[in-house]
Amino acid sequence: MIVDISHSLGRKDIVLPIAHAALAAGADGLVFESHFNPAAAWSDAQQQLDMKETEELIRYLEKYFKF
Repeated sequence: MIVDISHSLGRKDIVLPIAHAALAAGADGLVFESHFNPAAAWSDAQQQLDMKETEELIRYLEKYFKF
């Protein structure tokens, strides 16, 4: 099972705990949107992670899950 944590949330302020919960519940992977400049994205800007947020998500998940 793959969980889309971008479209299912529609916002990015709770990405870390939702990603953690999805993987802890047994998800095999995550899908999320990332953009160098989310404000300039043609769509879904409010749910896209910038590069710093993307790195933060990956580092956070690496602490708790083995990939």
